[in-house]
Amino acid sequence: MKFPVAGLALAGLLGAAGANAAALAAPASAPAAQPSAQAQNSALAPLLAMLEIGNPLPALPDCADKRSPDGRDVTGYCVELKGDGLMRQVGVPRAQRPGFMDGPYVVAFVDRNALVGLVVPTAGADSQQAAADSISALYGKPFRQEQQDMRDKAGKTVKTLHAGWMQRPLTVELYAMPEDPSTGTIEMLLPQARALMADKDAEVDKQLNPASAPAAKGKAAAAKPAPKAPAKPEKPGSW
Repeated sequence: MKFPVAGLALAGLLGAAGANAAALAAPASAPAAQPSAQAQNSALAPLLAMLEIGNPLPALPDCADKRSPDGRDVTGYCVELKGDGLMRQVGVPRAQRPGFMDGPYVVAFVDRNALVGLVVPTAGADSQQAAADSISALYGKPFRQEQQDMRDKAGKTVKTLHAGWMQRPLTVELYAMPEDPSTGTIEMLLPQARALMADKDAEVDKQLNPASAPAAKGKAAAAKPAPKAPAKPEKPGSW
């Protein structure tokens, strides 16, 4: 299944190489409005205090210098310098990570030097309520919320939460992955991040579905245009 934002972002978390893309021409939006004082009750507060969406991405050391002895964790905030510059893996030390965060990395979207979005991987259905509570502490009640039935890898039906928040120009979305509801994501995006991911999506589509080689002249004349694909139903990541 195709997820316009999270699919690529989580692929980045797993170390998949992204195609290089030109920097967006549009300047970064003004920083998102600051959350109220109750934000201090959110498990996301320490992370967002360091990585402020709409502000410049802090200068961070290479994660090669901040790995734990076993190589599975990071000991401080850091960035994987091997990224493409627009979508970067940022290491988050354990003390600053929300309990519902899955793994030591978030994905940061950068327009020039401005941080325009974050994707925080979660444990999906297993941690969705804690994640939703933390987001609500920052941005209030979700503007949209629904339960979705998904099947886990054992075939058991799992009730998952799909919810969205908005504090213009920032949008926030929480959902589990249909192919494995024990994994999920929180997307925190300014408009530039969505534009960036749309460009990335188009690049991946082009790579996976390249135009077929031109047919011979005689065959080309007789060829009929392919029927249009049906409209895709709404999916997580599309709000």
